[in-house]
Amino acid sequence: MVFDIYVEDYMKIAIIGFSGSGKSTLARRLSEFYGIDVLYLDTVQFKPNWVKRKDEEMTAIVSSFLENHEAWIIEGNYLRICEERFLEADVVIDLVLNRFVCLKNVVHRYHTFKHKTRPDMADGCMEKLDLEFLKWVFFKGRTRQKKKKHKQIIASAKSGYRFTKRKQVNEYLKELGVEMNEASM
Repeated sequence: MVFDIYVEDYMKIAIIGFSGSGKSTLARRLSEFYGIDVLYLDTVQFKPNWVKRKDEEMTAIVSSFLENHEAWIIEGNYLRICEERFLEADVVIDLVLNRFVCLKNVVHRYHTFKHKTRPDMADGCMEKLDLEFLKWVFFKGRTRQKKKKHKQIIASAKSGYRFTKRKQVNEYLKELGVEMNEASM
């Protein structure tokens, strides 16, 4: 797979995809490579102790981030908030990995950050793994409606990529010139 990659075109990047697909890891790698800030939408959705913000407050936070950054990466779905991020993005990446791969990643993440707050989560939100989230990863987070919306976003993006396998993500990173190591996706 050959990617049309021009560094100057990649200053605004939106990453969406299934829970556990590697959105945060990809965002972090691209942020390090390009030297631009990332907004993790889980940090916007949740206050400490998993308290949810209202959509209006979330939209205000994301809008402020857009206004205050010439270059950015916004990672996360929350498609109902601040849709202008997709209009402004130079590239949109959709990670639609197999549910079993996502489940494996979620379990690995839980064991890695158990009793801690992961870097891409709001302070005070200790990593957890419960039945409700497992249902989300396996079923609720991948409805036909959500998949259709993701495809529409990619189709209308200035430049859009839809990756269904980790190997595709790694090829993309390699073509960009991002160093591959043990922490590869």
